Amino acid sequence: MKTVIYNQGYNCVENYQIISIERAKLNRLLDEERRTIETIADSVKQQIETTQNLSLTDVQAIWNNIQNHSLVKTVRKRINILTDAYPQFLTQVETARQRLKNQIIESLEIAKFTAQTATVFC
Repeated sequence: MKTVIYNQGYNCVENYQIISIERAKLNRLLDEERRTIETIADSVKQQIETTQNLSLTDVQAIWNNIQNHSLVKTVRKRINILTDAYPQFLTQVETARQRLKNQIIESLEIAKFTAQTATVFC
């Protein structure tokens, strides 16, 4: 039986196994990114709700600050390295990040609204 050499010296089965391993790694990294961002966002939401600090209510600025956090940047860099090596993962990453952004912005808007209504009723 002859083994067909496929990509960079690997046969088809080996190539699929490598891609499966890298996809699993990507999923772990995306989960780590999600957990990190959610933790930071929860901290900001608590600060908005407890102190009713309305200077923290520019949701887009808060999102940008979260994205510039050193922990988030580290995880994003690792994900970007992986997507550079495997461009077929790029759509999955973009979709997951957009979904997370929408979720976090929505929860920050709710915290902002809660803080605003709390100051009106006090």
